[in-house]
Amino acid sequence: MRHQPGSAALGALLVAASLLVPVAPGAAAPDLDATVAAVASQLHQSWNADPGIASLAWPAIEVLPAGQTPASACPGAGTAAGAAGAAQSPALLCAASGKLLLDRSRLEKAASRHGEWGVAYWVGIGLGTAILGHRGPSRLAPAAANLQANCLAGVLIGGTGLQPTPQDPPRPDAVVAPANGAYATALAEQMGTRSQRSYALLTGLGMTELAGCSDSAMDELAGDRVPDPALLGALATGTDRAAFNTMGVMGRRCRPLPNAPCPRRLPGFTGKK
Repeated sequence: MRHQPGSAALGALLVAASLLVPVAPGAAAPDLDATVAAVASQLHQSWNADPGIASLAWPAIEVLPAGQTPASACPGAGTAAGAAGAAQSPALLCAASGKLLLDRSRLEKAASRHGEWGVAYWVGIGLGTAILGHRGPSRLAPAAANLQANCLAGVLIGGTGLQPTPQDPPRPDAVVAPANGAYATALAEQMGTRSQRSYALLTGLGMTELAGCSDSAMDELAGDRVPDPALLGALATGTDRAAFNTMGVMGRRCRPLPNAPCPRRLPGFTGKK
């Protein structure tokens, strides 16, 4: 992760802290709260810089006390569409309160496995869901809707300086690891397959041949119909270093496509079916 030096970093942290709902004293270890605050600060800047969503309300972000899950803390979450997946997710936009609820224990595990990148992924997923919430009920099947949230997370993250922490030895799947391991294989029907989620995240980051996060694009991805099927196939191999290196996943950067500049933006998507 890239950080600002000296007093600039302190100022950024103070600004970031204001984006979070205060957590009761003693309810949490402060390190995760600081990480979420720093990640949220960058994502908030990306949100405000995107003409397609800058006018939308930024949701309050609450890191729940240890032992409390987002589904249990949100009235009516168990009856919502996609409840099976929501119950497994460490990030949930609660329709009743409008807050983005984060599971402390799950995010601590994500941070231990993937560093700040793991936290950025889940906060990005929650914010992607918040963007979709402004459009009303989705017409997409649950899997495609979750792929869309992954894609939007990639768009938001792509407008920041967030990136996976370098590892030694390098892991070719570091960028997609949080998406790949987000849900158990048994939830693929509700949340998309591991490779589909990984591809959706890379699409938002501008690293695939798919130009955007539209309903039609995500519906096609849910059916494994993409313009670069070799990449989708490589992603399905998970930690196969040779496959990832062959597809150049390690060195991929956002690539401009017709009507899709870098970083990706949402003016042509937000509010449209």
